[in-house]
Amino acid sequence: MRGYIYISGAFKSLTNSVCGSQHGWIENDPHFWASPPTWGICRWDLRQHAAPGDYVFFVLPASFKLHGHRLPQMIYGYFRITEVITHEEAFGRPNLKAKRMRTSKNPNGNIIVDAHGGYHVADRNVHRRRFNEISKFYAVGDDGDSEFLLHAPQRIQTMEDGFIPTLREVFARPGRSAIDLISRSGKVMKEAQVRTLLEWLRV
Repeated sequence: MRGYIYISGAFKSLTNSVCGSQHGWIENDPHFWASPPTWGICRWDLRQHAAPGDYVFFVLPASFKLHGHRLPQMIYGYFRITEVITHEEAFGRPNLKAKRMRTSKNPNGNIIVDAHGGYHVADRNVHRRRFNEISKFYAVGDDGDSEFLLHAPQRIQTMEDGFIPTLREVFARPGRSAIDLISRSGKVMKEAQVRTLLEWLRV
């Protein structure tokens, strides 16, 4: 079992997503907006190595705002991966139908293919350049082993003080900020590191 953690730079606020390319567009990946949680577009480079039983942790950018109010940089969601399939396989799953893209859907789905397995126009050319790589890997999460803290933002605020100290413990290195410890590239975590982070999150 391994873990993956990265800062979701595209997730600027609940109403202004870089990936959506317009004000009022809600970020759609990771997709906690319908069950089960899924991770299908951002950071395919990490996802291509993920396997069932692994965990993925998503961290807010330093500038994130919720309803106009800044939230501290913290983990805003995580889940245990149950399977990694292709986007074409995901499109065919009845339980993932809510994750399909549509041109007028907000938040949109994060299955980047259409019914024929081609690039979906609802992505608005945002990820067209990386379509071939992205479409190969779609991670499905465990509803019973996941949390989306933006549904309870007070948890993010109350856990703020412990976040950086916990990252220092997990990675056994000094650092003053999330980017110092996670870096722009994100981190792959060993099992013991994952367990330490989960124990802190689940207190």
